[in-house]
Amino acid sequence: MKVDGENIAFLGESSTIQVKRDRLRRAVAVSAPKPWTCTGKDKNENPAASGEHPPHTNYGPFCTYGSCTLSREEVVIEEPGDWRKFLIPGAIALGLLVLVGGWMTLINTNGPSRTPRGVMTPAGGNCLAGEFEGFISDQASQGRFVSQGEQILLTGTQPQNISQKRDASQSFRTGDWQRALEQYQFAASSDPNDPEAKIYLNNARARLRSNALPRTIAVAIPISSNPDEAREILRGVALSQDQFNNSSPTPDCLMEVALVDVDRSEESIEIAEDLIASPQVLGLIGHGSDEYAQEAVRIYQDNGLTVVSPLTMSVSMSPTGASILRVLPYQEGSGQMLDGYLKRSSESLIEHASRELSSPPVVSVFFNSDVAYSRRMKDAFISALQEKGVSVTPLDILSDISASSGGDAANMISRATRAGANTAYLALTRDRINAALAIARANTSQNNPLLLLGADELFSPSLLVQGGSAVEGMVLAIPWSWSPDDPFAQQSAAMWQGRVSWRTATAFDATEALAGALKRQNENEDGGLNRAEVVNRLRQGQPISGVAADFNVFAQGIPLVEAVRGEGGPSGSDYRFDPIDNRETDE
Repeated sequence: MKVDGENIAFLGESSTIQVKRDRLRRAVAVSAPKPWTCTGKDKNENPAASGEHPPHTNYGPFCTYGSCTLSREEVVIEEPGDWRKFLIPGAIALGLLVLVGGWMTLINTNGPSRTPRGVMTPAGGNCLAGEFEGFISDQASQGRFVSQGEQILLTGTQPQNISQKRDASQSFRTGDWQRALEQYQFAASSDPNDPEAKIYLNNARARLRSNALPRTIAVAIPISSNPDEAREILRGVALSQDQFNNSSPTPDCLMEVALVDVDRSEESIEIAEDLIASPQVLGLIGHGSDEYAQEAVRIYQDNGLTVVSPLTMSVSMSPTGASILRVLPYQEGSGQMLDGYLKRSSESLIEHASRELSSPPVVSVFFNSDVAYSRRMKDAFISALQEKGVSVTPLDILSDISASSGGDAANMISRATRAGANTAYLALTRDRINAALAIARANTSQNNPLLLLGADELFSPSLLVQGGSAVEGMVLAIPWSWSPDDPFAQQSAAMWQGRVSWRTATAFDATEALAGALKRQNENEDGGLNRAEVVNRLRQGQPISGVAADFNVFAQGIPLVEAVRGEGGPSGSDYRFDPIDNRETDE
């Protein structure tokens, strides 16, 4: 297996695991038994070869948590009163039910008893009041960009997995939750790194387990333009959803996640209007800081829908040390946390440069002026430089690499070195990865190469795969960095079989906060949760349990990673990102 923080890929499976996977796939025609829970231990409390993991509910014959190889038979202890003793009477009863069901079909003008096209009828004690027909995508003007499981937005990399997901989506669309659950279970098993399959599996489970409507949240991700980044984010969402649904004390309070592809900026506003018009959606995670995202956030908030976004978040520490996430009104927050994060990131990078260089840093800044977030990064960095009394090269060396201005990387690097720069800060966004690579390559041809610094947007497998030795030594500031001793890193590695990135960690925290607002607050809650109550709970603040990011660190400095040679990076690269202060030693 070869992995990195953004791109996880299998290089093979043991023969034992493969045999079990094949048996699982052949079982597709067999109805799944009743749910069972696996913790990575067999009946005798012996851990599997892949180790223990958090409780995970399964519906098929094998556990689908990460690389767990245990089967239902190896885990579940059949008690004398178990279902097997009722096998023959049960078959007779089933025959009677079939006859009764056939008679009821004759007199029921609404057709079969299963719920068609996603229509769900609430039962007593349900989580949500009211009745919603169809899926969000059915009534949305931009429905092709939204899915709760009825269509596939992430195609993945394995043909078998794609085919299984498409079959499962057809079952989901017709309301055959049992069949959809089984098929998504098989898809998740064939590609354990696919978060979309696991999210839709949990959605099918939420609809199957009760007649009540699940509590639905949406997650806005750049699927079309950046599927790797979308998968990173969804891995954090899927892990939180899995834990929420496995720990729910009642089957009527499960979480459903709707995926929303928002990388088409001009359509962000229409998608926002679609989600606002769908009463199923209680809250949304996502949206960055570009102009369209900011307008979408305003529209959501003006219409009473909670958005957990860098533009609206405020995280503080309680006296007990717990992280408390609050969602601020956009007008009040205006990216307050984002600006604070960029300031701390800049300070961390400047302090690193001051330690690494033999002379004081003299910095040239590269940015793309046509993107708001790049301008924000540039301004925060220059402000931090001025506060620390660090020299900035003349303003004409502020190199603009926007779509309109273009830019000759070799000439820009040459001008920077002639002006006396020894450091370059790449305040570039993810759509300027190629520009960052050109700068890195041009830098290697200099007699005295500049120390290259960057922000979270450049954290990408493409940078390592295509950059190679040119990006070696580049240092990035990111909200969370992988460490083998970090509990969240260990938990995520068990689920996804490899390293995860800062996007997975921060998406997990955001989902945990929103999930906390969806939970029953007391035993007597009648289940009538609505958007106004979710807004109220998140305005007051939600503790983040199992927090991934250490928000105390944000007050002191943002973690740094460096591109270094070594195993464990993306497929096709000899480089990886390592934490600067906690770097692994190669064997």
